[in-house]
Parts: sequence; structure tokens; C-alpha cells
Amino acid sequence: MISIIFCSRASNNPDSNLKKLLDSTVACTTPEERKQIEVLIKLDDDDCRPSESFFAQYPFTIRTFVWSRGEGRHYLHHAQEYMFAQRDPRSRFCVMTADDFFFTRPGFVTEILSVQDEFVILGPVRPAIETFAGIYENEAAVRRWVTAFGNLAPVVSVRLIEVCQNFGWQSNVDSWLMGLSVVLFDLYKIIIWKPIEPYYERGGGYGLGDTPTYNNMELTSQKGPFNHYWFELVRRQARNLFLNMEHGTDFKKTGSLPRRVWRKIRAQPLRRLPVRICKKIWSKVGMLWASL
Repeated sequence: MISIIFCSRASNNPDSNLKKLLDSTVACTTPEERKQIEVLIKLDDDDCRPSESFFAQYPFTIRTFVWSRGEGRHYLHHAQEYMFAQRDPRSRFCVMTADDFFFTRPGFVTEILSVQDEFVILGPVRPAIETFAGIYENEAAVRRWVTAFGNLAPVVSVRLIEVCQNFGWQSNVDSWLMGLSVVLFDLYKIIIWKPIEPYYERGGGYGLGDTPTYNNMELTSQKGPFNHYWFELVRRQARNLFLNMEHGTDFKKTGSLPRRVWRKIRAQPLRRLPVRICKKIWSKVGMLWASL
């Protein structure tokens, strides 16, 4: 499945066009593909929101979440992370978009679902990730790579977000993914980008300019991150990705039962073994007694 995740606000936002986005989803998908997508939308409780009947007319799953606008645009990653945790567990990919996008090419759902990579970012433009190796923290380089995506709606594999645990400490998912990509190449010479033919257009959203932010981890086209700890955190995420690529992501018991028992015995000095056994037995007796 694919989860399409975004926040929508109509008030004072002339570029917002939720109906066009949802209508284009119908136009660019087949009945079978619609069974493989879901749309998760965060709405503000002080906004003029569509009715439930409006969403019910569409032939695919739409789930809405409503709460306070919070601190505005730079608060978006909290909403995105919440909706990610609410998605259908069968979902393998997330499309991170906005309510001023709309789809233009039939077949994009099937094309995305055909990708078998566990860790992947799909986009119409493959950024020149290699050119930033060794210099990605320099201010001049940041101002170049942070805009390398352009106005893209990235497709991200679910496993990548699970391993990284979040969307990057700031509202711009595309900026975080670009930073993660250049760090992953700089440290491990790994590129997880794959090209995909353009399948959407953006109806607006270009005039945000130098928007105010209260988060020193924020990364926009014009500025940031002011807190350079951001880079260290991204390096940790890149390392987690690398280790999962190397060793797999399945949860496995390491070794046979006798081997695991032997490792536990050797974990502490042998002279403490009788005491440890007595404590274990006493713990089991206590649990049994409490259940009576």
C-alpha cells in the first residue's frame, strides 16, 4: 500500500485545493490501485473544514485528523509523524505532499509499488548528491543542496522512516531527506535515490519566502539549521540506515537456546551464578504466588 500524508489549511491560503488533489487521485488510479492507497490529512480545528460527506464521495480510504494549528508551518513534522504512526500497517511507501499538489500521470501507484527496495527515496529529479561529499556542512553548500529537490513531493519507503524514527526535526521533509542522502553518501558511499517519471504538479506554494520559525533546527531554503547538532543527529540516522542495510531489519533470536543460555551464564562472573539462579527462582515463585 501507499499512504499519502499531508496537512491542509484553507484559511488565508489561496493555493490550497484539496478537491483538485483528491479528484486527480481518482483520475490517475484504477479501481484496483485505489485499494492500495490511503490518504491521511491533518486539518486545523480553527479552519473551514470539508464535511464528512465530501470525503465519503471518494472511492479510496481517507482518514482525517483534527487538532490545533499549533505553532504553524514549522510544526508540520509533528503532524506528519503522528499520521505516519496511524497509517495502515500494510503500507510500504509514504508520499509526503501538500494540499496544493495534484496528480497528473496514471499508473504511478503501480509503479511505486513495484519497487522492492527496503530503503529508497523516489523522485523525478535525482539530486547531485556526490558533489556535496565532505562539504555538506558548509553554509554555501547547505544553501545549494537544501534546494536541490525543488518543489518535490518525495516518496519514501516506510522502513526508512521506521529506522530513522522521525521526519527530521523540522517541517521540510524534502530538506531532511536531502541532508540524509548527502550524509549517507559521504560516510558510506551509498545512494538510495531512484528516479521516477513525473506524476504530479504543484498548483502553488512557491511564495512562502523567508517564513518565520521558532525552531533552531529548522532548515529552509533561505536559512538554517542554526543548531549544528542537526548534522550530528542526521549522521546517527545515516549510520542506523547503513547498519540495517548491512545486517537486515528482521527481528531474529541470535543463536540456538543452549547458545543463548551459555551467553547469559557468561555475562557475569561464575561465582555469582548460584545467587542469580536463586533470584530467578524466587522471582518466579513470587509471580506465581501473586497470581493465586
